Amino acid sequence: MLSYKGPDGFKFNLKGIAIGNPLLQLAVDAASTYDYLWSHGIISDLVYDDIVSHCNFEDYTLSSPSNNVSSSCNSSLQDANNELGDYVNNYDVTLDVCYPSLVQQELLLRKKVAHISNGVDVCITSERTFYFNMPEVQQALHANFTTLGYPWSMCSGVLQYHLEDANIDMLPSLRALHIQGIRILIFSGDQDSVVPFIGTRSLVRQLAGSLRLRASVPYSAWYDRRQVGGWTVQYGKNLTFATVRGAAHMVPYSQPSRALTMFRNFLGGRKLPTQ
Repeated sequence: MLSYKGPDGFKFNLKGIAIGNPLLQLAVDAASTYDYLWSHGIISDLVYDDIVSHCNFEDYTLSSPSNNVSSSCNSSLQDANNELGDYVNNYDVTLDVCYPSLVQQELLLRKKVAHISNGVDVCITSERTFYFNMPEVQQALHANFTTLGYPWSMCSGVLQYHLEDANIDMLPSLRALHIQGIRILIFSGDQDSVVPFIGTRSLVRQLAGSLRLRASVPYSAWYDRRQVGGWTVQYGKNLTFATVRGAAHMVPYSQPSRALTMFRNFLGGRKLPTQ
């Protein structure tokens, strides 16, 4: 949208953008994953110290098999993954994990799928895959008329993304939007270890500094239904960072009420409620 070359005088009617748990600067966001895992007691002091000693994330990339870091760094990162294990959900470290074979059996028997975690269906991905591959569902959606030779799946390999794009620094784009008067809300579910709030928070502060913005609303709690919904800070008039308490990488999935309160206030041009 920033580089679009349209007819003279054409302008997108863009008033604001809200971005959740975004990858803004890979070097910072990748490093913050391990800061987050250590701060939450998920990886050991020994492994964390090894990562700090051996890893320079400035050259980190997703497009290289070795991530463009040293073998000692990759070894330390693998040690962290081993300590994390298979029974912690990277996108929400407080959630239980799903056992797809049990879900498949329950769905085949037309039984209601059990919610392993209170309030959140941790097996929704498996349920969704099963549901959208049912012939009657595809027929109702007018989908797959060409009878593709593979099943529907989330994040399939049909669309090929360029991993090099992950190294694009997004702060200049956000800076350009802000200069044009666009309102920006950047929010983070605070239980996400994939793109943790730690890195995002520091990058938003860096962005505010480059725009010479000071905190117009100091860092404080915001509320939803008389409970703390998260914490927030506003820089100047149009740049806001907010965490969503107890939320995963996909905030509306795990904290729908808090997400709705946040979105309603942003769309209405209001600050997040303070009580």
